Amino acid sequence: MTPALPERTRRMLGSAAASVAANAGPLGAAGVGLLAFLAIYGPAALDPTRLGWLIRDDFSQHLLGWLFFRNEPWRFPLGAIDGYLHPLGTTLGYMDAIPWVALLLRPFSGLLPADFQYIGPWMCACLMLQGASAAWVARRTGATVAQQWLVGALLVLSPTLLARMSMAHEALCAHWTLILLVGLHLAPQRDARDAKQALGIALALCVFAAGVHPVIAAMVLALALSLCARTALERKLPWRWPVLGAVVHVGSVLVLFYVLGYLGTVRTLGAGSFGGFSADLLAFVNPLGYQRDFSWSRFLSPLPRQGAQYEGFGYLGLGVLFALWAALVLVVRDAPLVARHWRRWVPVALVALGLFFFALSSRVTLRGELIADLTRLYAPVMRWVEPFRSSGRFVWPLYYLLALGAALALIRLPKPTVAPSLLALALALQAFDVNLGRGHQAKEGPAWNTQPSDALRELAVGREHLVLYPPQMHDGSGRGCRAGPMDFHRWAYRAYRLGLTFNSGYVARLDDARAQSYCLGLDDDIRAGRLDPRTVYLSIPQRLHEFRAIRGTRCVQEERLWLCVLEQAPAPPVERAAP
Repeated sequence: MTPALPERTRRMLGSAAASVAANAGPLGAAGVGLLAFLAIYGPAALDPTRLGWLIRDDFSQHLLGWLFFRNEPWRFPLGAIDGYLHPLGTTLGYMDAIPWVALLLRPFSGLLPADFQYIGPWMCACLMLQGASAAWVARRTGATVAQQWLVGALLVLSPTLLARMSMAHEALCAHWTLILLVGLHLAPQRDARDAKQALGIALALCVFAAGVHPVIAAMVLALALSLCARTALERKLPWRWPVLGAVVHVGSVLVLFYVLGYLGTVRTLGAGSFGGFSADLLAFVNPLGYQRDFSWSRFLSPLPRQGAQYEGFGYLGLGVLFALWAALVLVVRDAPLVARHWRRWVPVALVALGLFFFALSSRVTLRGELIADLTRLYAPVMRWVEPFRSSGRFVWPLYYLLALGAALALIRLPKPTVAPSLLALALALQAFDVNLGRGHQAKEGPAWNTQPSDALRELAVGREHLVLYPPQMHDGSGRGCRAGPMDFHRWAYRAYRLGLTFNSGYVARLDDARAQSYCLGLDDDIRAGRLDPRTVYLSIPQRLHEFRAIRGTRCVQEERLWLCVLEQAPAPPVERAAP
């Protein structure tokens, strides 16, 4: 006979089974997110030791931020990186390297392999949390397990999220935080406990988003503040609770921005070109994404837009558009019910519409054609809005309010038996319509994470720096010095493997004055023969003659560049006697 399990073990197993059953909806929707990730990128992207597929687009910048951070001592601000873009330095935040993840892994860096990435696992987690969050919100509104799965799967197939993954913007893939906050607005607050829980979740999301990406943090903070307003209107708590919550939300984000180095590390946060990276008025029905020859819809034709308005991409998908149409019919038929719940949707609707207005920027367009110039309106506050020059991204709160709100409205149909059928139809339309496309797989690119050569290893012995000459250091606005080779990533990787600093790189924000001063000073030093014996210089062929003119230097060719070092101190210049 099989021995009976101890009572304590049986209780634990029973509790675990009950927990799984209670969370079957979010867990199932998370599984849909996992399947979607595997369909797009494949299982190889989950291998943390596989780096070759990260050579394209911005992935390499984000990866190098994490790699160089591994060689750094702990200092303030948290996430400071002195070895990349040396001697200017930067931070994890300005490398879009998801600071919270890097800081969490840093104590274990010595146990991790030298080639280690978390970009693939992070994007997979975002897709899984996208589905789980939508399903969790649906459960809070009374949905069945099947309905939770359908809502979660529908939100997993959001072209806006999938487009961010294809654009190599993994830090901007935490859309599940927006879904949770929008959902907390739409879910009922039955008592004070529900209200306190909602404010606590909002605070946790503000703290989390501040260490992921400033754009995500700004949207999360705006939605958290509107949740405080909704809580005040519900009157389930004394007014001081939502007021205190609003103060704590704002304070926590600002403090973390300072601690993580977003504030105080560069002279200006402005990026220029505000109004170019905007959203079009037809963003929600335009399937044209980042690539001009690629449509995210298999059925709808792309609409015209301006060149950089891919940042305002917000195509809902045919399934969500169908759900939205059905929800509008329901709203018209049951307007008194919607009016009775105005406290739930009015605060979040006002904030989402306000952010959508900001997404349109100072140059409002329709089908790519300018219809309103609001430059004078933005002029007094340009200093504050310019850091978010990619304003088009701020369509996301309204995007998820429409998508999630439509799906939840279908659940509340007068005939509950019809809801699963309509949700299933919406999901089928979304699945058939959304074009997962070509070129989004985690395919190996040209080998860039190759080991340092024997010659470079030999020259690096006893030295601390690898200096590309001329440098290639710039930010998203083109500020800095851009005379050096564009394929600097391979040399940055080799510097990381050798424990050397590297003087070039691409970051989100750069102190242009310091960059220009460094680049001009480097020119003056080399032309004057002042080489640093602790440095390996990496010169383009056109500037090799400057090193060969310096006594005591040795140069060897490495691929298409030249490695030069000062092997002995140059003789002091002979002073001529005065005539």
